[in-house]
Amino acid sequence: MLDEWIKALKNKHSREERTMALDESGDIMHAHSITMVKRWTKEMDVLLTFVGLFSAVLTAFVVLSYQLLRPGPADPSAIVIQTPAQLVGFSCNALHQPYRFTTPTPQFAAPTYAIWLNSLWFSSLVLSLASAAMAFVVKQLLSDYSSLSSTTHETILIRQYRWNRLMRWRVPAIVTAVPSLLQVALALFLSGLIIVLWSAHPIVATVVSVIAALVLAF
Repeated sequence: MLDEWIKALKNKHSREERTMALDESGDIMHAHSITMVKRWTKEMDVLLTFVGLFSAVLTAFVVLSYQLLRPGPADPSAIVIQTPAQLVGFSCNALHQPYRFTTPTPQFAAPTYAIWLNSLWFSSLVLSLASAAMAFVVKQLLSDYSSLSSTTHETILIRQYRWNRLMRWRVPAIVTAVPSLLQVALALFLSGLIIVLWSAHPIVATVVSVIAALVLAF
C-alpha cells in the first residue's frame, strides 16, 4: 500500500517539478539558517564581551578577598600576638638571658563574613568562566554550520546533518542558558559586595542593597 502511494506521488509530479521544489526548499532553509546563525552569533559575541569585563572586575575583588581566609599581616590578631613576642625577645637579648619567652599562637579562624564572601565570589567566577566556555563551544558549532553557502542537493543534506548535530548538542538550550548563568553570577557578586559593605558601614550597605535589588528585579 505504501509503495503504491509513493509511486503515485512520483507520477503526480514531473522530475523538473520535484527538482524545483527541492531547490526552493533549499533556498528557504539557507535563508533561515543565515538569519538564525547571525542572531545567535551576535548574542554570543555580546555575552563574551560582558563575561570578559565582568571576570576582570571580579578577579580583582577575589584576589583581595582571598587574603581574608589566610593568616597574615592583614589579620589584626596576628599583629597583636607577634608584636609582644618580639618585644620580649629583644628584652631578653639585652639582659643576656639564656632563654626567650614565646607566646603560643592560637589557631587562625577566618571570620564568618569572609567565608560567605569568598564562597559567593568564587562561585560567581566559576559561573562566569563556565558561561564563556559554553559561548565558545556554541560559536564553534555555529561557524561550522554556517560554512556551507550553496544550495545544492548535497549541501542540503550536509546542512541537515549539521543541524541534527546542533540539536544533539542542545545549542538552542545553551544559548538560552548562558545569559541565565551570567545573571546568577552577577547576583552572587552583588550579594558578596553587600556583605563587604555591611561589615564596613550600614548606610552605604543599605543604599547599595536597594540599588542591587532594583537591578536584579529588572
